[in-house]
Amino acid sequence: MTMPRLTKAIAALALSTSFAQADTLKSAGILEFGPENTLFVADSVGGTIHAYELPGGGIAPERDAGFNILDLDTLVENTLGTEGPIVYGDLVVHPVTRAAYISLAATIDGTETYAVFSVSREGDLQALNLSDLPSTSFKLADAADDAVTFWRDIPAPTLTVTDLDFVDGELFVSGVSTGEFASTLRRIPYPFDGSGSASGIEIYHAAHDQNETRAPIRAMTVLDIEGSATVVAAYTCTPLVTIPVSELENGANVTGRTIAELGYGNTPLDVISFSSADATGAVSSYVLVVNREMDADLISMDALKEAANSPGLSEPIPYLGATAGVETIPLPMSGVVHVADQDNQFLLAMRRDLETGAMELVSFRKGAFFRLSDFISEYNFPDYVYADNQMSDGVRMFQNMLKADEGFPGQIRQ
Repeated sequence: MTMPRLTKAIAALALSTSFAQADTLKSAGILEFGPENTLFVADSVGGTIHAYELPGGGIAPERDAGFNILDLDTLVENTLGTEGPIVYGDLVVHPVTRAAYISLAATIDGTETYAVFSVSREGDLQALNLSDLPSTSFKLADAADDAVTFWRDIPAPTLTVTDLDFVDGELFVSGVSTGEFASTLRRIPYPFDGSGSASGIEIYHAAHDQNETRAPIRAMTVLDIEGSATVVAAYTCTPLVTIPVSELENGANVTGRTIAELGYGNTPLDVISFSSADATGAVSSYVLVVNREMDADLISMDALKEAANSPGLSEPIPYLGATAGVETIPLPMSGVVHVADQDNQFLLAMRRDLETGAMELVSFRKGAFFRLSDFISEYNFPDYVYADNQMSDGVRMFQNMLKADEGFPGQIRQ
């Protein structure tokens, strides 16, 4: 089955820039770091991207080490004075200090409040006083219409901005807009100067056997694939798509290449790229897709490059739940709601404890992708004796490393 060529163009979007104050925020969702200590905050409901200049460049930590904050909710409540439920928007890691920056919506002093805070590995939480920071903003024209709702009460403007990625002086913004091609991918130069582009995106969804122009990208990253800047995007239910940046011109309608169907009934939460070294020091690069309803999917960069150069999927999957396309490795990262590349050794994740419901801010060592303290296994019993062989000694050393990572040095076994 061949996907038809696009025949209609969306109207060019008017773009503007102005100064922003925190009290203009109607929401605080997706975050992204830009150049020179700039933090982008997406106000999806307000249809605006704010760029805040954070004070100072910060100091890099002396060594890589994990986060082990097991009750972020209580830390936020005690520090910020929040009341009732906390809705977290996004997680990013400062490129120098490696502190976590998190957006949220909560009630403070009886008022619905949108805020951003930072938290260190040691649990030092600091609220950002956004109104005191130098800032500029970019107003998105043709933002999603608030007359449209999903499941009775979810307004379409909450999908105006679904993800951000800053690459080579440009902010890439995925989401929905008004018009026939609701799925929109924007390119906005920073510093904001009023210019930019917006393209309509069409994909072939093999699980639906349809070309789709309404469903937005839910998570994305922009990568250099063999010299070509490429958007790697994940959609609900869960097609994975590559989109050449060179085709993203203002007013253009662009067809993405569907390189995988990862599974149905799922919403992707984050797509990130990172590198890690193995025991020999060899460095490999990966793309990680974190999902709400499924295991996380790890994809090697080599497999992604091969898929990006393939014709892509053009036939429906044979049955509901079938997967197709690029090979992935399932990772046991259950309960994760956001993930970011922390440093050379770790990924940082926000996740819900499946027993207590507490929000955790914890690190996963790259290459392991699980936390040893999540389990009670044979190795945990005090009378367990490691076998006297090389493989068992490697397991002992690996487990000792994870115990130190997760704050249990007293349980290291010699």
